[in-house]
This record gives sequence, structure tokens and C-alpha cells, in this order.
Amino acid sequence: MKKIILVISLLILITPLFAGNPVSVPIHHEIYHFLDRMETLGILDNILDGVKPFDREHVAELLVEINLQREQLTWVDREKLDNYLLDFRFEIDYTQKYAQIKGDKTWYTPFSSWARLKKDFFRFFAQNQPEEDNHLFLWEDSTNSFYFDFIYNLTYDQRNDDVSRNKDVMTFTFRGTLYNNFGYMAEVSFANIRGDEEYRNSDPFLKNTWINNREGVTYFDRSGGDIAYRSPYVDFHFAMQPISWGLGESGVLILSDNVEQYPYFSISKYWSWGSFTYMHGKLLADSIGVTEQGQAIHPDKWVVSNRFEFSPFTGMAVGLTGMIVYGNRSADWAYLFPLNFFRATEHNLRDRDNALLSIDLESRIFRGTKIYGTLFIDELRKEKLGTDWFGNKHGFQIGFHLTDPFSIPNIALRFEYLAIMPWVYTHRFDINRYISDLSSLGYWAGPNSEIFYIHLEKEWHRRLITGLKWRQWKHGDNYPNKNIGGDILLGHSRLLDDQEEPVKTSKFLEGILETEKKLEFYTRYEVFNDFYLNFKVINTRYSNPEKSTNLTELHFGLRFDY
Repeated sequence: MKKIILVISLLILITPLFAGNPVSVPIHHEIYHFLDRMETLGILDNILDGVKPFDREHVAELLVEINLQREQLTWVDREKLDNYLLDFRFEIDYTQKYAQIKGDKTWYTPFSSWARLKKDFFRFFAQNQPEEDNHLFLWEDSTNSFYFDFIYNLTYDQRNDDVSRNKDVMTFTFRGTLYNNFGYMAEVSFANIRGDEEYRNSDPFLKNTWINNREGVTYFDRSGGDIAYRSPYVDFHFAMQPISWGLGESGVLILSDNVEQYPYFSISKYWSWGSFTYMHGKLLADSIGVTEQGQAIHPDKWVVSNRFEFSPFTGMAVGLTGMIVYGNRSADWAYLFPLNFFRATEHNLRDRDNALLSIDLESRIFRGTKIYGTLFIDELRKEKLGTDWFGNKHGFQIGFHLTDPFSIPNIALRFEYLAIMPWVYTHRFDINRYISDLSSLGYWAGPNSEIFYIHLEKEWHRRLITGLKWRQWKHGDNYPNKNIGGDILLGHSRLLDDQEEPVKTSKFLEGILETEKKLEFYTRYEVFNDFYLNFKVINTRYSNPEKSTNLTELHFGLRFDY
């Protein structure tokens, strides 16, 4: 390991400097929605978005490409594009300084003088178009840069069973570049959630991770970031941030942000016709006991994955992904080689680990119409295909994205269907389950599940978006005395109650059937630059053989980014 670190360090020292900003754009940034729309419309050919996040330089290149065809855009898209071109101004042309920097100045903050503070105050309420992202502090000197921002989120949720919660989250983020081939980003968040204890602890922001409940308040914090280096040959990242591998809007089958972010290092290369990404990450395993002092013991657990994504034809992209989950030992050198076919490597390591494969495809069949799908293979035997053998563990997803149908501008319709067979993501060894901190690394629904998803959205102008989502989730849970593959935490060999032997066959959606139907209406309005208000009405109907519930939730949110 020391030799590998030394080689990488020497490579960094002797590599000539190249322009670009390799630091990541967070996967929940609205730019990904815009790029997906541009690809579906045919403005962009193949953005190869099976791995997110993108780096800032790559996003800037795509924006420049879109701008060359701006006459084909709607007026809403053009206004949004102009804002993004300013947001990624430094990556497009670092000689174009921030608009508020005058003369020979290289830095800017509204707090440097009363005149600047007054100017920024009134500029914030002016609704200028276009307008660059706000910054509390920035410094730009040739290809070196530094940006510091503050983000504040305030939400209030009220349910019709007389429970409520309110959350405020303060996030401090900074990012920058050194000589434009080295980028860095760090982010830390502090959250307080008040209200009904069960309701507040189910807030999706928490992701089932560590929390501190004290005197009626749930406290939570999160920290992460990205250190990125671009060489002439490949990009290196050492990061702790949400990632997404795979296709889909309702969730992805391969690697999702359903879990708490975990540290990883990656090596990647992007070409106009394809991309390659290798990633090795450190997961949080379930506790296997405690020390004599009562401290929980968490063994080492790792995830390693590589993905080759390519475009065989215009408007089509294919992705091939191999994954391994392993643990109870330090990082294995065989999995540190990025170009390995990991399933074969796992066999040569004595079949101790969890090997998985996936193949996905997306194709723009017409301008404004895109189809996509994923086949996720946990385990499969050719001779058992077409049978009900329990070991045929796989999941598949198909999706359809329609943009601006019948020449109606800035409207989109999306449909997805997913089926995840019993025992998918499970393993005979607990350490190799496809989870981190007891949550699925892949699709959130878990094994033995079926999902229908429909999303209709309309952008009325660059500041106002409304939409309607409908989702039906069916899940076959285990019987009390029979493991039929409905729990991601229980492998096939785990027996329940008086069960005498594992089952030999599986049936999709067998077990205690749970059904959840969720209908959501939402609207988001950008009142001023980077100041958002959002409102949602969510109706959730849940049923199983013993009970049924019908809950309506009102959500109000405010987001301020400066």
C-alpha cells in the first residue's frame, strides 16, 4: 500500500499542468435535470450519465456545447442556460472574473465594506437575469480559486394524524482550485429537527444513520467533500459524498445515495465516445458485538466497482458494471487493480465475497423520446433460467422519458417499472450483504419488490416548476416462520422460527404482501437568486393483511444559498 501511495505521489509531482476543474458537482444539483432534458431533446448526443457526480469542467463543456445550439431552445431553457453559463463561468474561461470584482482585485465579499453590503442587499432582491450564484467570499487569481458559501434549509411538515416536524439545516461549503488541475471541496451540515419523535426521526434527510435525541430535539450532523486531481491520463478522486451509479429517477439498482455517504477513492477517464470509472469505498458494517468497555465492534467492510460506459451509435449508451462487497479483512490487493473482471477475481480468492454484475442501456429513439433499462444480476445460472430456482437473484428496470410532447414547451413525462426478485442484495455471509449501516446500497425498496412510477412536470418559466408524481410499491415480506427472500438482512440460509430447512424455490411477491401508493403534488418557486420556496402535498396509502392507513402530508420548505 505504501508503494502505491508513493507512485501516485510521484505522478502528481511530475505531471504537467492542464486546464480544468476536476472537483465534483453534487448529485442533487439541478444541472443534472437540465442536462438530461437536453440529451432527451437531442441537443446533446450522449452525456454518459450512468455515473454521477460529474466534475465541474465536464459540466462546463456540456454547457458550451448546448450554447452552440441555443436557437433550438425554448425561452425558458435559454434563460436557465444563461444562468448556468455564469455559474460555471470560471471553468469555461477563468479570465472572465466575477462581475462584482473591479479593477485589480482578486477577491470579493459583500462584508468587506458597507457599500458592497448595500449593493449586494439590493442586488439580491432585483431578480436580475442572468445572475451568477451568490458567494459569501470568493478569490480568483489566474487558475487558482476559492469560494465559500452558506446554505440554509428550513422545512415544516404536517400530517393529518396530528403530528408535525420542523427542521433547520445549516450547511457551510467551500471549494476551489490550485493551478486548475487540482480541485477540492468540503461541506459540513448541522441539523435540528423538532416535533413528534417517530415522525422527526423518519425524515429522509437522516438516511437511517446516527442521530442524537435530546429533550425533544433530534440533532444530526454530516461532513464530507472531494479532493480531485486531473492528470493527462486519468482523474483521481478521494471523496466522501453521495454517488449514483445507474439509470432511473425513482432510484437506481446499482449504487445509490440511499445510504449515508462513505469514503472512497476513484480513478476515471472520459472520452467523447465512452468512459471508465473505478471506485473502492469503505462501508459501515453492522456491529458484531462490544468490547469489555461496551464499545461497539464494527468489522472492516468494502465495496469495489468498475464501470465501462460507451456509445455504439448516436443517441445510444451502454453501461457494463462489476461490483464486489467484501469484509472481515483489510483492503484486498486483488481488488485494488482497476481493470480486473471482479467476478473472476472473486472466484480466485476462494469465493468468499459477494460478486454482482449489471448491464444498462439508454436510447433516444426520437427527438424528445428516450427509453432506458437496467438488468442487475446478483446471482444467475444459465441451466436454471426459466425455472423457479431460488438462486436466480436479479432485478430489472425499464423507463420511458418523453419531453415536450406535441410541441408543448418545457413539459416532461416519465414512467418507470422495477422488479427486484427475492433475496437480491442478500448474501450467505452477513458481512457481504449489499448494505451499509443496515441500508441498501442499491434500490431503496429492497428484495421481493415491485415499483410503478409516473412523473409529470411542467416548467412555467425559469423560476417556477410544478409537478405530479405517483408511485406504487408492492413488497412481499417474510412469513414469521418462513424466509422467502423478503428481507435484505436475511440470507437464503437463515431460518425463521420453526422453519426446518431453506426453501428451494422462489415466487415473486410471495409472502406477507405490503402495498404503498403515494401521490405527490409539488411546486417550487425561486423568489430571488438562489432563494427558493417549495410546497408539497403528499398522500400515502399503505396496507397489509393486518392494517391499512391513509395519511396526507403538507410540506413547506425554504432554501437560501449565499
